[in-house]
Amino acid sequence: MMLKKIFNADDFGISKGVNTAIKQAYKEGILNSASLMINQKHAKEAVEKAKQMPNLEVGLHINLTNENPAANPKDIPLLVGENGKLKNGFVNLLLLSFLHPKELAHQAEIEIRAQIEKYLQSGLKLEHLDSHRHIHLIPNIFKVVEKLAGEFNVKRIRVMNENIFNTIRQNKSKSYLFDGGIIKYMLLRFLSWWNGYKSDIYFYTILYTCKISSEHFENVKIPHGYKAVEVMIHPGRPDIDKLHMQDVWDENILSPWRKTELQTLLNKKVLEGINSDD
Repeated sequence: MMLKKIFNADDFGISKGVNTAIKQAYKEGILNSASLMINQKHAKEAVEKAKQMPNLEVGLHINLTNENPAANPKDIPLLVGENGKLKNGFVNLLLLSFLHPKELAHQAEIEIRAQIEKYLQSGLKLEHLDSHRHIHLIPNIFKVVEKLAGEFNVKRIRVMNENIFNTIRQNKSKSYLFDGGIIKYMLLRFLSWWNGYKSDIYFYTILYTCKISSEHFENVKIPHGYKAVEVMIHPGRPDIDKLHMQDVWDENILSPWRKTELQTLLNKKVLEGINSDD
């Protein structure tokens, strides 16, 4: 069976520049999947663009960390600040999962359910679930996501099953030793193991998160036994976003790597460099 190659753009809806880059990568390149942040200012524009890209598989990029919630803030006090906006980063949510496990799971379900319902109201098909900052991998939040995936018949949940030795062997770059990539890998890989969720889709590139260039797809072999590989990537157009600074709440949106990752998606030879290790 031929290996399906999923190139998934995260953060759809986070900014005008990201929305523009995603459409360009779909029209001119190899992008075939995207994750929509439904509670962002530019989500409506993203939905409109998605409907112009019929072969783009779109899913929900669950967001429990930034900007406005989809649920009533009064129903999720652990998740929001006095201004009614989502307030916790990954570390805080992980700590809350130990300090207030039942209440966090309860409030996370309220918010995630509200985001799913808002997403479905857009008219888009819900192809998959993942999350901003990978917060869905926190165990008691993951149980909620798994439950809702079953309820809403979502077939794909992103998990970190990347084999670090396989990736290191096939890539010359050791940037993960200096930018925290290896720490992120170890934590997310451990949480995925803890969750015990098995997927027949292999995840590739967590070691190089937000710094993915074409060189990371030179003779990449995906371990035997997987029907597909998912590459998480963050294309953007910082030149556009710099014209709308009032909408930029995350400096990463302006990173020059966003443009590099867009160029990676525009390079159709990238597809040839990633294959099953048969």
